[in-house]
Amino acid sequence: MRSDVLEDYHGALRHMSQPSGTEEERNESMTSGKHGITVLIIDDDEFTRQKAKMILEDNFPYEVLTSPSGMDGVDSLIRNNVHLILLDVTMPGWSGFKTLSVIREKVLLRNIPVIMLTAAADRDSIIRASRYKVEDYIRKPFLPEELVSRVAKVVWEHWPDEGFETLSWILRNGSEPWTEDTISEM
Repeated sequence: MRSDVLEDYHGALRHMSQPSGTEEERNESMTSGKHGITVLIIDDDEFTRQKAKMILEDNFPYEVLTSPSGMDGVDSLIRNNVHLILLDVTMPGWSGFKTLSVIREKVLLRNIPVIMLTAAADRDSIIRASRYKVEDYIRKPFLPEELVSRVAKVVWEHWPDEGFETLSWILRNGSEPWTEDTISEM
């Protein structure tokens, strides 16, 4: 994608939603060291949501939001300036694919990159996901370094400037590399 198109897209994402929270909350967020990327995790499993949130917050300077269902996730997408979605395939109520179809129908949401989380990456689901332009698939249970590398790859591809900012942040803050000991503690 051309860089001027990418910059227009990124700028549109930043301006399409009203600022949320009080002025004090927005000022605190701006000084918290968080960068412009917001990730939304939509998964009905509390453990998976919290594990993914913890991994992302420990390794990236991004805001990480969570939602327990597809319908709540779409509502969160409308209320927040989300840049990347991690979406579970199998959920009660709206499945991941139902949620994805609703997201792709909405003009202001349809171009948000999605990484699907799934316990079973069968061929039919992968083909179906590709029709919705899903960026990647992560099988559950996932290893922390797999989640980190896949998210970093998508951010780097869609927002190269944020990718450089993230790398600088990691180097300054010494994000802990994942080891066997760290993984077994989860």
